[in-house]
Amino acid sequence: MDKQSLAVLIPVITMFFTGLIAFSFTRLGKAVAKRLEGGGVDTETAPRLARLEADQDRLHRELADAHDRLDFAGRAIARERNRSELPGGAS
Repeated sequence: MDKQSLAVLIPVITMFFTGLIAFSFTRLGKAVAKRLEGGGVDTETAPRLARLEADQDRLHRELADAHDRLDFAGRAIARERNRSELPGGAS
């Protein structure tokens, strides 16, 4: 590498690291640092996350129940339709 390209590269690297250091003092930078350290969920977020997960589980169960009822109703309608099409069926 020649001296001219190195002379251009030094200010670019200096600006990059200066920006990185400045970013680390912002709220977003602190959140990223905390996440990288492994402490992703703080004390305020943990209960809210637990409630949201419980709500998601409840909604999942309700949706499964609704699917079961819909399947049952569809089978009952199909059975009634087939019964009325048979000769001597209840019509």
